[in-house]
Amino acid sequence: MNGPDRPMPPSEDLPEPEPELRDLAVLARILQVALVVAFVLALGGAFVPGRVGDVSEVALLVVLIGAPVLRVAWLTVDWARERDRVFVGLGLVLLAVLAASGLIKFL
Repeated sequence: MNGPDRPMPPSEDLPEPEPELRDLAVLARILQVALVVAFVLALGGAFVPGRVGDVSEVALLVVLIGAPVLRVAWLTVDWARERDRVFVGLGLVLLAVLAASGLIKFL
């Protein structure tokens, strides 16, 4: 047990995480940053008047839409590396639906 009397072991003594877990740790970090950015942009959109507030609102929407799309794309690539065809297919279908809805919106 690590208490105030016992220091934590050096990080080099810890085992290296598996590559899959390292990959997901990077994704988790990106999504954490996106959460903080979304919070800051929401505050800017709510409390900053004028053009800056409007730009902040639009950027917030981009982050809120982009983060889940990034997650699905990341996981689809991860599933492709693992050769999981079912999930790769489902991920591609979901990305295609999202792309089609985005195209329909702008037409």
